[in-house]
Amino acid sequence: MTKPLISVVMPVHNGLPYLNQAIESVLSQSLGDFELICIDDASSDGSAAVLAAIQDPRLRLVRNRKQSGLAMVLNRGLRLARGKYWARMDADDVSLPRRLELQALFLERHSEISLVGAWAKTIGLPKEQVWKFPLAAEAIKAELLFNSPLIHSSVMLRREDFQRKGLRYDKTVEHAQDYELWERAAQKLQLANLPKVLLRYRIHAKQIGRAHGAGQARTAADVRARQLERLKLGATKRGLLLHDQISTWKFSTNTSFLRRVESWLTAIERANQSTRQYETAAFHAALERRWWAACRSATMHNRDSWRLYSSSVLAHNAERSGVEKAVFWAKVQWPR
Repeated sequence: MTKPLISVVMPVHNGLPYLNQAIESVLSQSLGDFELICIDDASSDGSAAVLAAIQDPRLRLVRNRKQSGLAMVLNRGLRLARGKYWARMDADDVSLPRRLELQALFLERHSEISLVGAWAKTIGLPKEQVWKFPLAAEAIKAELLFNSPLIHSSVMLRREDFQRKGLRYDKTVEHAQDYELWERAAQKLQLANLPKVLLRYRIHAKQIGRAHGAGQARTAADVRARQLERLKLGATKRGLLLHDQISTWKFSTNTSFLRRVESWLTAIERANQSTRQYETAAFHAALERRWWAACRSATMHNRDSWRLYSSSVLAHNAERSGVEKAVFWAKVQWPR
C-alpha cells in the first residue's frame, strides 16, 4: 500500500459521547492523504461498536484487550504509523477542516522544525476562550520552564526526527506525558506553534485533566524541577513550591508575595546568564509574562502593584501595548 503523508493517532478509552464528532472532524479534513489509527484501549462504553461501524478505508482500528494506559497507547501509535508526519488527536476534541493541510504545509516548508502545534478555541466553558501560545522554538523552550505551550491534541511531528533522537512517551509517567516528552524534545529539536486556531478543545467533567489533576500536577512539578536543576539555581523546596505557584498562575495580591516572585524570577534570569540554557530575549519575555500576570492579578487589591511592576528590571524591554498599560494603571487608580 502507498504510504500516507500523515498518520493521525487517536487513543480511545470510553470516548462516548464525543467520539463520532472527533472522528468526523478528521475524516472531513481538506487534505485527504492520511491514515487515522484509532487505538481502542479496552473501552467498556460502546466506543468499540462506534469505531467498528465506520466505513472508511483511511481508518485503521486497533483494539487492546486490557487497558494499557495513554503512554503505552501513544508509543504503539508511533510504531504503527506509516506516515512521514504523525499527528495527535483526542476522542473528545474537534480538528478544524484545514488543520492537517496547514500543519503539513508548514513542516514541508520548514525542515528545521520537528513539531508544530496550533492555537485552540474551547468548547464547554460558559464563555469560549481562545488559547494562544508562543510561536517560535526559543520562546516555546523558555515557556516549558513553567508549563507546556503545546496543546497535546493539536500537535503534528516529523516522525523521522523523533525516531532518530530516540524520543518516545515515558511509559513510567502516568499523567502529563506530553509535557514530559516535549521538554525532553526541546533539548534536541525545534518545536513551533502556528498562529491559527486549528482545534476545538473540549472541557468536560470526565476529561483526563480533571480526573487526574493531582497526578498531572506532580509530573509537571518534576519536569519543572529538572529544568531548574540544569540552571544550577540550587532551588530549595520552598523555591520549588513558589515556582509551581507562578507556573500555575496562583498569585497572592500582597506586596511581600510580589517581591518574592520578583526575586525568584530575577534569580532565574541571572542563573540563565551563567548557564545559557535558554536564548536570552525569549527567556526574558517568558519571565516578564509571569511578572506581569502576578502584578496584574493584584491591581484591584494592591495599589503598589503598578509601581512594583514598572520599577522592576523584569519589565525592561517588555512588549506591552499602551492599552494594556493604561488598563492596568486605571485599575490601580480607580479600584472598584
